[in-house]
Amino acid sequence: MCGIAGWFATGRREGAAAILERMADRLAHRGPDGRGVWSDAHAGLAHTRLAVIDPEGGAQPLWDAEGRAVIVFNGEIYNHEALRRALVREGASFRTRSDTEVVLQLFLRRGVEGLARLRGMYALALWEPAARRGWLARDPLGIKPLFVQEAADTLRFGSEAKAILADPGAGSPRLDEAALHLLLNLRYPAGETTLFRGIRQVPPGTVLEWRDGRVRRHAIPEAAAGDAPLMEAIRDSVQAHLVADVAVGAYLSGGIDSATVVALSGRPLPTFTLDVGDDPREAEHAARTAELLGVPNRREALRLDLAEELPRLVWHLEAPKINALQSALVARCAAGAVKVALSGLGGDELFMGYRIHGLIARAQALARLAPPPLAAPAGAIAAAAARTLGRAEWSEPERAALAVAALGDWPRVYGLLRNLWDDPRRRRRIYGPRMLDAELPDAWRWLAAHWPEAPTPLAQTERFEWRHKMVNDLLWNEDRVSMACGIEVRVPFVDGPLAARVRRLTPEARMPRGRLKGLLREELRSVLPREVLERPKSGFQLDAPSFFAERLAPLARDWLSPERIRRHGLFNPDWIARTMRLPPQRRHRWHFFMLYLMLLTHLWIEVFEQGR
Repeated sequence: MCGIAGWFATGRREGAAAILERMADRLAHRGPDGRGVWSDAHAGLAHTRLAVIDPEGGAQPLWDAEGRAVIVFNGEIYNHEALRRALVREGASFRTRSDTEVVLQLFLRRGVEGLARLRGMYALALWEPAARRGWLARDPLGIKPLFVQEAADTLRFGSEAKAILADPGAGSPRLDEAALHLLLNLRYPAGETTLFRGIRQVPPGTVLEWRDGRVRRHAIPEAAAGDAPLMEAIRDSVQAHLVADVAVGAYLSGGIDSATVVALSGRPLPTFTLDVGDDPREAEHAARTAELLGVPNRREALRLDLAEELPRLVWHLEAPKINALQSALVARCAAGAVKVALSGLGGDELFMGYRIHGLIARAQALARLAPPPLAAPAGAIAAAAARTLGRAEWSEPERAALAVAALGDWPRVYGLLRNLWDDPRRRRRIYGPRMLDAELPDAWRWLAAHWPEAPTPLAQTERFEWRHKMVNDLLWNEDRVSMACGIEVRVPFVDGPLAARVRRLTPEARMPRGRLKGLLREELRSVLPREVLERPKSGFQLDAPSFFAERLAPLARDWLSPERIRRHGLFNPDWIARTMRLPPQRRHRWHFFMLYLMLLTHLWIEVFEQGR
């Protein structure tokens, strides 16, 4: 795994080498094993390397033998050896054993179509000097990040936004208030947005072709769905993700996704567990799973100095994210022992394992029994009752009742169940002058505009979560916190061939009789011990009220002080003061998540806009 950065430009950049070194400096944590820069009159490429495949011979930027193109690449291609053999039969010659050279040769022969043959995760930049043409590409599942800033004469890019901003021509970091508003509703960046004004994400499965200042988009063709038995397809993905020239381990929770990865690896992988989450027995369950599977397990408790940790975390994440701290700590636990770690991330998204899937399935059934004209008044009455019974603003009972009232408007039902809160009156209560003076999008309209077409509400939910929440929340977090530790995390459930195979099945078929992950559990009966399979699902998510009360309250008195709130101008100090007086109970989870996000947003302002 690595970091890439650079630009394509219509004219020569003065001081190009020094600028590229600065960009590489911002990505040094992503590639502690080496770096390289290259530039000509119209392009600059920077690379920092975490050596996993061909440590001795895979230095970048990398040219093909004929000097037609130069590439910088971040990622891993698990089928690179098979592709190499096929390319050799076509007459290609190779100077290294690296997967990067395979990607370069494949692209020169097949272009964008060739990227469909890659099995893995990647972001790349490629420059063809003779044609004065540049290419950027991001893998179809969005596992690896890629950011761009477009100007009239220059396209800058980087694995992280901070690398782009290391170029003096990119300007100073400025908050995009509209992007922040959407993030505070979704709890992750929306669509292609970032919190940096003028910098956006390259969408998953997208290739950008730059030439003479113009940018064209191309779509990478989707992976073909195989017809192998399901268990065989999962096993094949896990085995593919083990390819490495360095030590490999795995994250292990008490659930079935990570246990499946470890069991199907066929090796005594060292495993790593963080002792934190909604369920206090999660770490005990993980240790028991490791014992049953016969693998070593290292358990790490949540011990850290948040005053030092959170600013560092925000710098790496480049966004306020509420569930990244746990991932950062387990990555740190593994980093001292292995260079590659497998994760069960994606199992819930692929096999319908989240509470939201069960809620939408029940709402879908309710809509058949009680059509919207009947459900709407009943839901409205229940929501009014929840408000008048003295419950806190935007309580779970109120949102659930409003979801019943909205049956038939599936983006709204989903948004209510996923904590979207946008409303003009609520904005005035929550926001300060900087946000109220900005032109903010309607979060509900954004959700409706990005709501996918699919045969059923459950299928729509699955597609939305797969594209948006998984990419911009879970995969975003995993990439940043693992790269901060110099460790590569691989996700066998987020695999092109496997996803194509599983997603041929309807979401309803993946949760038979409404049971979350029912299909996967049936398939795993011959793989995992019954004790592991029958455990109820528990969360790896922090319990926001107790975490805030026990760990964040002293820091919040500083980072959310009235003086700081007024100085930054983003939030209403009266709303924050009232909310901080609420008892730390689960019914107030939304409120404490908002406080946590606000605190992290203040840190973002101070780390990036103010450069502290």
